[in-house]
Amino acid sequence: MLNCRVTGETMIRKIFFWMHLSAGVAAGVFIFIMSASGVLLAFERQITAFVERDVRSVVVPNEAQPRSMNDLLDAVRRAGVGEPTAIAVRNEPQASAQFSIGRGRTVYVDPYTGAILGPSSARAREFFSTVERFHRALGAALGPKNAGRRLVGIANLVFGVLILLGTFLWIPRQWSAKALRAGIAFRSGLRAKAREWNWHNVVGIWCALPLLVIVLSGVVMSFDWANALLFRLSGSPLPNAAGRDEGGRRAHGKKSETGLAPNYNQLFATAKGINPDWRTITINVVRDANAPLTANIDAGNGGQPQKRAQFVLNRDTGAIVRSNTFESGSLSQRLRAFVRFGHTGEYYGLVGQAVAAIASLGACLLVYTGLALSMRRLSAALKRRKIVTTREIFTEQPIR
Repeated sequence: MLNCRVTGETMIRKIFFWMHLSAGVAAGVFIFIMSASGVLLAFERQITAFVERDVRSVVVPNEAQPRSMNDLLDAVRRAGVGEPTAIAVRNEPQASAQFSIGRGRTVYVDPYTGAILGPSSARAREFFSTVERFHRALGAALGPKNAGRRLVGIANLVFGVLILLGTFLWIPRQWSAKALRAGIAFRSGLRAKAREWNWHNVVGIWCALPLLVIVLSGVVMSFDWANALLFRLSGSPLPNAAGRDEGGRRAHGKKSETGLAPNYNQLFATAKGINPDWRTITINVVRDANAPLTANIDAGNGGQPQKRAQFVLNRDTGAIVRSNTFESGSLSQRLRAFVRFGHTGEYYGLVGQAVAAIASLGACLLVYTGLALSMRRLSAALKRRKIVTTREIFTEQPIR
């Protein structure tokens, strides 16, 4: 009975091993591209801020007070750089004011003098846009029906299977301190196959959990059925369309009663008083009297939805008309927010970003060692076959 059980376990391990090897070889290159690009994207926010540091910061004059937000808005309009669509301020005296111009472009302004410091770095943003295209669609233009995006989604799903199979194969046949150390610690003095095997096992087990989080969140973002499953499991219906809530209602702001342009000084003062721990406040610039005026208050690093809230403000008085916080959202909305920012690690701040980057780097090493071990196995099999064929030729007798 014991022998039967051992034989059965050995057969299962053998089947899982070949599934793991075959899937890894088939999807290895795609997984490497996603992982390598993921390392860069994990710190996109910080890298972009560093590149733009000359226009994002100003020298604070002695005893100077920032100019009114209305004056800064007028200065941007007079500069002819484009019509602002949003204004963002950071809770730092040396931080410049940010004016969004259209989509994907930002102009930085000195809040004390009103001088235009310059636009956002086009090179940095184009670089990360290219990296993101490789990460999400293997370099092709992003789109819901893009073939590259479908391949990435499938490769991501295969990667999840690889992680689960690899974790099972990592489990020692017989538990002992020596076997455990061999699976969780790097060993020095190893060469060639033994070294690659050790790296593959150690990196795989330490990165398994964060990689599984990254992969599962990626699957939800890649496939409509996975996204729908997330909502169903949380007991919430899928949103009908962008801008609609779960009841199908579209959000509207209150129409201006005075017909005057909004007082952005008053609006920012109201927003700052809502949360004393605010780090960034963004208010949209409206031209239509019926357009909603919203204030987005962020108390985190920009990628932590649990620290963000949105408030619809009265255009004339600045009073809060409606609020939308992370805690007030449904379970499905909170889970979907985690999926987006848990994928990059930003949900947990710098620590989470570092873990995501290290895990992605580990995935690159897993692909390298996995493919190297596969090539060694193939080379050894071909060599054995050549030896057998040579012996048969010279002995004219098949080797049994």
